[in-house]
Amino acid sequence: MTFPILGGGQLDTGGYQIDNSLRFNDDDTPYLQRTPTSSSNRKTWTWSGWVKRSNIGTGTTDAIFYANGQSGINGTGIRFTSSEKLSLIHDIGTPFLTWESDMLFRDVSAWYHIVVKLDTTQASASDRLNLYVNGSEITGSYTAGSAPAQNSDLKINENVSHTIGVRAFFNDLPIDGYMAEINFVDGQALSPSDFGEFDDDSGIWKPKQYTGSYGTNGFYLDFENSGSLGADQSGNGNNWTPTNLASTDQTTDTPTNNFATGNPLMINYWIRTLGVATASQGNLEWSFGAGDKKVGATISTAGGKWYAEMRVNSLGSITALVSGYDANEFEIGYNQAGNRQFNRATPVSYGASFGAGDVIGFAVDQDNNQVTFYKNGASQGTLTNTFVGDAFFIGAFIYNANITFNFGQDSTFAGRETEASNTDQNGYGEFHHSVPSGYLALCTQNLATELSPTIDDGSQYFNTVLYTGNGTNPRSLTGVGFQPDFTWIKNRTDAWGHGLADSTRGGGKTLITNASAVEQTNYTWGYVDSFDSDGFTVDDGASGDDFVNQTSDNYVAWNWKANAGSTSSNTDGTITSTVQANPTAGFSIVLYSGNQTNGATVGHGLGIAPQVVIVKERNGTSGWIVKHPGLTDEGYYLILNDTDAQSTAANVWNDTNPSSTVFTLGNNTSVNENTLNYVAYCFAEIEGYSKFGKYTGNGSTDGAFVYTGFRPAWVVSKRIDSTSDWLMRDTTRDPYNVTSLFLKVNASNAEASSGDIDIVSNGFKWRSSTAGQNGSGASYIYLAFAENPFTTSTGVPVTAR
Repeated sequence: MTFPILGGGQLDTGGYQIDNSLRFNDDDTPYLQRTPTSSSNRKTWTWSGWVKRSNIGTGTTDAIFYANGQSGINGTGIRFTSSEKLSLIHDIGTPFLTWESDMLFRDVSAWYHIVVKLDTTQASASDRLNLYVNGSEITGSYTAGSAPAQNSDLKINENVSHTIGVRAFFNDLPIDGYMAEINFVDGQALSPSDFGEFDDDSGIWKPKQYTGSYGTNGFYLDFENSGSLGADQSGNGNNWTPTNLASTDQTTDTPTNNFATGNPLMINYWIRTLGVATASQGNLEWSFGAGDKKVGATISTAGGKWYAEMRVNSLGSITALVSGYDANEFEIGYNQAGNRQFNRATPVSYGASFGAGDVIGFAVDQDNNQVTFYKNGASQGTLTNTFVGDAFFIGAFIYNANITFNFGQDSTFAGRETEASNTDQNGYGEFHHSVPSGYLALCTQNLATELSPTIDDGSQYFNTVLYTGNGTNPRSLTGVGFQPDFTWIKNRTDAWGHGLADSTRGGGKTLITNASAVEQTNYTWGYVDSFDSDGFTVDDGASGDDFVNQTSDNYVAWNWKANAGSTSSNTDGTITSTVQANPTAGFSIVLYSGNQTNGATVGHGLGIAPQVVIVKERNGTSGWIVKHPGLTDEGYYLILNDTDAQSTAANVWNDTNPSSTVFTLGNNTSVNENTLNYVAYCFAEIEGYSKFGKYTGNGSTDGAFVYTGFRPAWVVSKRIDSTSDWLMRDTTRDPYNVTSLFLKVNASNAEASSGDIDIVSNGFKWRSSTAGQNGSGASYIYLAFAENPFTTSTGVPVTAR
């Protein structure tokens, strides 16, 4: 297929663009094969490629690139193991080795860049084999054998059969997913920077064109020619022969324009806990036998106008859906009988019935609370219903049926229809039918213009710093990247409390989240003394420095940027407040004195309504009071320093949600005692940077998936319908999946490891069934801040994690 000529809405990213990828559907055992005419350098070579995984969790191995062994022998290959790790295996002769990554590869919504560098001529064993993901070397170990012996030969680059997508010789272990931009360089050990670069604005790893030489057996596959999918573009003529691959397996889903697919991680969505249907064709085709199953997209339709298609391949029972997280809050469906259904109410007549061979179109206008379904290009009428909830997804319920989605990457529906060239108004996508005027394909280039994220690099406003105590006081700690205005420090090694400081209250002032104690001045066990241009300075107290700098103890410091310590008096409320605000990041620090009046209001300075407000009495011993949008209603609250379930009391928040200028108080002494002083930390949601929502657990190790629309850097979760701890995780302490290190916000416990969670490109996925984070039917809230949005303001897609 030909990548469309882009229209007026095209982003000028100024970067290298990849137009096509090749889809590998493991049910077909597809692969590319080539046998070099002669052996070349088997000691030194580099393989680079972009991979988007699809059907994971099946307990099978996915082959990426292999060189033939012999009967019963693997040969040499790069693969994803059955446990979702990246591996290089050499299973023939000497040396025998298997290297496996520590990280797990279970993100199906974005692209990984993988580089494997071999150079057995190196004297140091650690330099002979290196694997990189998204520009950084990954850790791992030799689970069989040891590092390649110096000057040893592996099978790759021998004149034996080489395959992409299956294991050579056996033609088995087929990969499921997409590959793009494959470079193989014969005779050179190159670095990731030869094939990619970190984006200047966001820090996201992105492709760049390789401009070097390839060597005798080197090749470059860009999959631009649908009639010759294995054509080598290196100039060497080292072409590959496709097997069980057709021109319709070429797609426009690429590392520079990532399209939505169905999401197999979304097992808990839409409250009907029925499980996820069976995926194929790069997570675009979905089927199931007896029993209802569901599927939703990897990209939410939040904000704007969006279009997608679904082909009915076989019909038992099908409902095309646009739904929020909780179907009781928002769901619009169009079923095969021609009926529509709002929020699971009784179906009523809507449009024409549909059956096998029909193509259903979804036009979602979230700005105007409207959904229009199409049958074979004909509108069935516009449905209006208020969108309620956090995120909304195009998808379907299916029973004994088979469907294929097209979010713009494949107008043929995996070869079932003739290729078409209908694009959206920005020139993106390939659709079977004409796209309604003003509606767009669900892809990252369009998300960039429609959602317009204002923060491309979350670390400019929130950043986590790790350090080891050295007992030298005072001590300046750097590496934050900005002057922090709110610094939260926890000793990871020992059971010391969480110390919170901010530049509004000033250096030397400490509050402790796991206690209701009054504000401490120059705390006896150590404190933050000052807020500096790239970090902060800590000092010891009268009894030691265990809170901040004990020798050999490990620490984590979470840091938020407000306004460099500059405050102003705010008279928007009935109580005058002192405010330090950063509206760009949706964060403000507010100081006020209580008047014990119901309905008192306090200005927060953000200009938009904060979703989360955390209040602590500074010169009293009331607990930390938390307002959160995931609680039952505006009258409910949580206490940060204990495990209690949510509670309700009219005199805490006066049953009133914050406005764009103020938050409202009752006369409860925890938030508004006469003449006492308070600090409030206020957080508003910022697209692509922060999210404060709720989810329902499913009690499974294939746990609840939570969509944030960004790659989180920091996640705190709390069960609200029963007692449980506040659990805090971040991607600095755990830089790859699975993410298992946690700290309890409400307790002084040292860092522990359990309750596994995957943090991925568009949210997080529980891998634990424990009651505190994913109990069956249990209710939870979360707070999350981003590393990066799913796509930046210039259209750079975030990489898979």
